[in-house]
Amino acid sequence: MNDIVKTIDVKEMGMRFKLIRQKLGITQTNLAEQLGTSQVMIYRIEKGEKIMSSLFLKLELFFSPHVSLDALFAKQFDIEDERVFSKDYSVNTIVKERLAALREEMTAKLSEAEKKLGEELDSTVGLL
Repeated sequence: MNDIVKTIDVKEMGMRFKLIRQKLGITQTNLAEQLGTSQVMIYRIEKGEKIMSSLFLKLELFFSPHVSLDALFAKQFDIEDERVFSKDYSVNTIVKERLAALREEMTAKLSEAEKKLGEELDSTVGLL
């Protein structure tokens, strides 16, 4: 993820947001209305000007049902690549990694609980 953040700057993200908005057939004015901001702010974002991070996040969330965030943040971005708008591809690696980490954590906790239960059972059997 750090490599991605280092290679994609605000100007590049603004260009990507613009391409996606245009591909979806949404005007800057319509997008601004849906996000509760002005058309000028959308224009500034698409031009790569520094803007409020909350608005930047709103844009990401707005586009996320339509666009793979993996593709949005990929080093190589091609608006014509069908995976950009693919629902199969839009399951984010971040989500996959988090689920894998949760699974690993739960497996470790279950293993620890199983060990403690075994020890308690052995202790109880010793009392009999």
